[in-house]
Amino acid sequence: MSDSGDVSIKIDLFGIGNIKGVINRHSAPFCADAVLKKMPFTLRGRFNFNVKNYWSLPGVEIHKGVNSNSEKRGKKGDILYNPKSDELIILLEDFEMPYKVSKIGTILDKGNIDLFLKAKNGLSTKFSKIR
Repeated sequence: MSDSGDVSIKIDLFGIGNIKGVINRHSAPFCADAVLKKMPFTLRGRFNFNVKNYWSLPGVEIHKGVNSNSEKRGKKGDILYNPKSDELIILLEDFEMPYKVSKIGTILDKGNIDLFLKAKNGLSTKFSKIR
């Protein structure tokens, strides 16, 4: 693990492109560390019921609960962990979730976030650390 609170990551959308982000270990330390320990990993992403306001990656299998900083509101580019459904969420616009989620990171280049809109449900999405 990095001694700093921020760890740079790359998110590959297979066949579409990649996006750089950062995991902020200080905002939700248990969730962020659990995600970082699993890297690199590939999950199939999807939009929730064809509403394209966030990209969801179910089945992370870290099973960490909410923390004191958890809240329902998120901003465009936030990387969230939903403990209720054990999934990672990347917000494509400002959005209020129906339940509390833990913010674990952000997308660095908000201009590239539209790459997710080109994705189709079931697209393999890979998370890896940038050294």
